[in-house]
Amino acid sequence: MGRDKAWLPWHDQPMVCHVVERLAETLDDIVVVAAPGQALPELKARIVRDREPHLGPLAGLREGLAAIKNPRAFVTATDAPFLTSGFIKNLLSREEPIAPEVDGFTQTLCAVYPAEASRRADEILSAGRRRPLELVESMGFTKIAEHELVDPESISGFNTPDAYLEAARKIAPHGQVVITRENGDTISTPIGSLQDVLRAAGIEALEPQVTFKKGLTFNGLSVPVGPGEELQITASPER
Repeated sequence: MGRDKAWLPWHDQPMVCHVVERLAETLDDIVVVAAPGQALPELKARIVRDREPHLGPLAGLREGLAAIKNPRAFVTATDAPFLTSGFIKNLLSREEPIAPEVDGFTQTLCAVYPAEASRRADEILSAGRRRPLELVESMGFTKIAEHELVDPESISGFNTPDAYLEAARKIAPHGQVVITRENGDTISTPIGSLQDVLRAAGIEALEPQVTFKKGLTFNGLSVPVGPGEELQITASPER
């Protein structure tokens, strides 16, 4: 994606805020696991940090499950824009470790885990392995087929900038990005990749000359810029 998915705009707020709101419709204790130093918007949730950086989703499962107050937890990734309370309730109602299996793939980041899975995740990580699937398989999770799921679209996320932008245009067909030049002039353009947004504004800018006003970092001009976001041009573009 080239940027932190947690901050992608979705229904006029960062994606992580939207997901927390969906979870709060069903759950009374929400834990958000973040990397050390990762910036997050204000959230109605408890935030825990990875004790070690760059170990991937399995480390996030370890930290989050160690922090929960209940014997089981529904786990989801940040980019879960279509998550519904019906989906969550259906999985939790089965009262067992369970993970959806769709097109032959186990959805390890959209599943119900027992709290004790934190210890098993720690053992796997200590052995130098990082695959969440090993955690699921070693604990004998029940697999649930797609046709048994309530609201199966809940497992869908965004794996590419184009996928995000296509969905964002559907919920905000007139979504705009606001660009502020050094002289204070502002320009509005339709959402798109950073490169497309700048070109629509008549700017041929290099990456170091562009910043997101919220201080968000990005990698490359192909990153998506969503509805309501603001960019600052901090130096005169080179032509």
